Parts: sequence; structure tokens; C-alpha cells
Amino acid sequence: MPYSFALKTKLLIDQKVLLIEDDEVHQMLLTFMLKDQGALLTVEPDKDEALNKLRNEKFDLILLDTRLNNTNALRFTQQLRTELSLDTPIIGMSSVNLQGRGIYNGLDEVLMRPVEYGQLMDTIALVKNFARNKI
Repeated sequence: MPYSFALKTKLLIDQKVLLIEDDEVHQMLLTFMLKDQGALLTVEPDKDEALNKLRNEKFDLILLDTRLNNTNALRFTQQLRTELSLDTPIIGMSSVNLQGRGIYNGLDEVLMRPVEYGQLMDTIALVKNFARNKI
């Protein structure tokens, strides 16, 4: 789905999205983008708090900063997939290319920073469509 589709369609209306991000500037930018698409957004700057949220609440989508303070995001993703048996789509965001390693370790997709609105919406549409069509 091209970006123009995302402009005409709100991809995240009433969808619970967990943003795991510790940088306040990135939090603000991503909050604007996600809420613009109708997301019911929860922001957690800390992996332990995010883990507690995920143990107690179900989310439709997770966006994960791969460079959280004191966190190996790829190990954290594996932990979510194995310990919590989480099949929620997880999109990683990184300033280095983690595409292959990220997907191998349980991320559904990896976006390069800086994250652009259209790129984010296209990626969300892609992972949501893939998750919906899993056998």
C-alpha cells in the first residue's frame, strides 16, 4: 500500500499501540504521527515498564526503539516472543541497519531513523496486512 493510501485511510483507529521509546523528541514526533492515524497510544520509555504493560494488556502493534538505554532490543524482542508468546507485530526503529538481524530476532520490520510519516504508515499497513494473513 503506497503512502497515498495512508493519507486517505486512518490505519490505526481504535488500535492499541505501545511505543517503547526513551528519547523525548522521538516520542513527540511518533506520538503525533500515530495519534494522527487514530491510535490509542501508550508510551513507555523503559523496557521493564513496557514488559509489565505487555504482561497485563493486549496491544495491536508495538514500536520499539532498538537503542533503548541499557537494553539489547533484539534480546528484548526474543523475550517478548518466547516468554510472553507474543505474536503482536513489532516494528523496530534504528539508526543503524538491523534489517536482517532484527527480523531474525523477532521484529516484523525495521525502520531506519529518522522515521518519516509515509514510511511509518506504509510499514504499519504492511505488517498489519501480514499479521492478518498469517496461517
